[in-house]
Order: sequence, then C-alpha cells, then structure tokens
Amino acid sequence: MTQHEVQAAHYGIGAIYPIVVLDQVHRWYQPVHPGPPEQQTDDHHGMLVLRWTGPPSEEAEAPAILEAAAARAPTAPPSRTELQDFQASLPPGLHLIHLPARHVIGPWSQRPGATSSHVPRRAA
Repeated sequence: MTQHEVQAAHYGIGAIYPIVVLDQVHRWYQPVHPGPPEQQTDDHHGMLVLRWTGPPSEEAEAPAILEAAAARAPTAPPSRTELQDFQASLPPGLHLIHLPARHVIGPWSQRPGATSSHVPRRAA
C-alpha cells in the first residue's frame, strides 16, 4: 500500500466510504489497555484516518481530494495544535476520525459494488 492510498471502509452493514489512513502504526492514539488498537474491543481505539463524507454525486472526486489532503497531513506524532490546524484546513466533506482497523475493507478501487473499468467486448 502506498502512503496515501485511498481505502474503502465501513461501520458495519451499510454504506462504504473512502478513507486514507494517516498513521499505519497507530501512533496517533494511545489505547488505555495493553495491545495494539486493531485488537481492542473498544471502538474508541483506532487509527487516525481522513474520511470523505460528500454526496454520492461527487464520489468520483473523493480519491483525489483525500490524497491531496493526506499529503498535507502533519507527520506523526503531531502536536495537538498541528492536528487542530490541519483539521481546520480541511475542505468541506473531509473529516479526521479514529477508525478501528477491522472497519477497513481494502483498496477503494476494489470495494464491493465498484463498477469495473474494463471495456466490454463486442460479439463477433
């Protein structure tokens, strides 16, 4: 996975939305119990991600918007002020959230329900 690859995520059954994981090693949030955040049962622990929440009509633009914002993210671990300034600079429809690793499905381009980009073959 590249540093700012757009991933598909979900909160359970229902909508799938695009994200970019900002910290692969979970340094942005310190869990209160021992163990890595992806193994925590408490949903308050997780990775810091950028989540796109725009309308379906703008979904095609979401990956580029997420990648551009992620490229400007402060390096980990950021100070509280850096994080607040970054969050304030985000365009409408982008939000910083903590997301448990188990909610990440995989690459956005391979998400369930994604349309195939191949050209249909014509019958001879």
